[in-house]
Amino acid sequence: MKSKFSPCVGIYFSHYECFGHVSRVMAVADVFKKRFPKGSLFFVQAGVPQPIARLERWGRVYHLPHPYVSRRNFSRSSYVTPGAVEERSAFLKKVLIKENPTILITELFPLGREEARHELIPVLMEASRQGTVLWAIAGYPLLTDPVGAWREKVMDFYQQILILSPRMEKDYLVRTLPFPEQRQKYLGFYRKYHDKISFHGYLLPSLAIVNGDTDQRINSKPKVRDVCRVTVVRGGGVCYPKVIAQAIRASDVLGEKYFFNVVAGPSTTDQEWSLFCSLVDKKQIRNLSLYRSTENYEALIKESHVCVSIASYHSAVMLLKHSKNSIVIPFLGNSKKMSFPEQTARAKLLKKMIGAHILSLDQLTAADLAKSIRKVSLRKQKMAISEDWFLGERNLDQEFANVLGSH
Repeated sequence: MKSKFSPCVGIYFSHYECFGHVSRVMAVADVFKKRFPKGSLFFVQAGVPQPIARLERWGRVYHLPHPYVSRRNFSRSSYVTPGAVEERSAFLKKVLIKENPTILITELFPLGREEARHELIPVLMEASRQGTVLWAIAGYPLLTDPVGAWREKVMDFYQQILILSPRMEKDYLVRTLPFPEQRQKYLGFYRKYHDKISFHGYLLPSLAIVNGDTDQRINSKPKVRDVCRVTVVRGGGVCYPKVIAQAIRASDVLGEKYFFNVVAGPSTTDQEWSLFCSLVDKKQIRNLSLYRSTENYEALIKESHVCVSIASYHSAVMLLKHSKNSIVIPFLGNSKKMSFPEQTARAKLLKKMIGAHILSLDQLTAADLAKSIRKVSLRKQKMAISEDWFLGERNLDQEFANVLGSH
C-alpha cells in the first residue's frame, strides 16, 4: 500500500564504472518510491559519473569531488591523497547534515569497497549522532578482507546489512576460498553478526535504466524461420572485451541458422566500440545485431534460446529467473594480484541450478564458443528455480515499511 508519509532516504554508492552497482541502486530507489511516493530520496555518487544512468528520476544526485575509483584502476588498489579524502568526507558530511535522512544506505560497503572507509567512517559517526538509521545493501555476500579489524568497528554503526541474494550464494562463495583459515574467518564473521545480516533474495530493476537502445550496428535481421537466437552480454562492459569480439567471430562460424543479439555494455570505451564495429563490418554472414547498451536487456535474454555472459549479478539473476541455456565466463580479475571469487561462485551455482556451461577466458576462441553454443542449444531440460530466490523487491519493501511505517 502506498503511503502519504514523506521520509528521507539517502544512498551512497561507489563503482568502477560497473553499471550493475548503479542499476541496483536504481532498483532500491524504485522500491522506496513505490512505498513512499512523496518520500525524499538523494544519491551520493562516489565514483565517476555515468551520464547514461537516470538517477534524477528518483531524487537529487550529489557527486563527490576528486572521484578516484574508475575502470582505469580496476585491476589495482585505488589510491586517493589524504587531502582529497578529507574534502570528500567533509562534502559528504555537509550533505548528510543538509538532508538529515531517516535512513542512510551504503551500497556494498562495509562488505566490500574497503577503500571507502576513509571517507565514510567520519560520516557514519555523524549519522549516528543525528540518529540516522544505517543500512548496508549488497547484491552478494562478498568480504574483500575478512581479517580487517576496521570492519568490526564499522559494523557497530549499522542496524542492518541486507544482502539481495538467497543464502545459498554464501555457501558457494565460501567454497571458492582456497585456504581453510579464510573460510573459517569468513563464516565466523557471518556467525558473529547473524542478528544484523539478512538474505532477501535477488532484486532486478523493474524499469528501463538507460535512454533507449544506443549505438547500434545492425548487421541484418534473421533470414531463417526457425533461427536459434543467441544473446551475448558482458554486464556493464568494464571487463572482458574478448567475450564480445569472439562472439562476433563465432556468429560467422555458426551461420544463418543462428542469430546473435550482442550487447557490449554501457561502459564500453570508444576504442572497444570501434573494434567491435569493425568486426561486424567484416562479417561474411548477416546474422547479428550489435548494441552498445539497451533498455531491453531482460527481454533479449528472455526471448533467446542460448545466452553467453559473464557471471555478473544482474545477468546471472536473469539467467536463473528465465532458466536459460547458458554459457558463462566468470570474471577472475584483471591481474594475478586481484581475484573476485563471487563470479566463480555464481558460475558454479548457475551450473548446479540450470546446467550452465562454464568457459574460462583462456578457452574463449570463436571456434570453441561456437561449439559450446551448438551443444547448449540442444538442451531441452528446464529447471525451475524457487520463487523465493527472486523476492528481493517484496522483502526490501517490507524492510522500508518496518522502519519507516506505512502511516
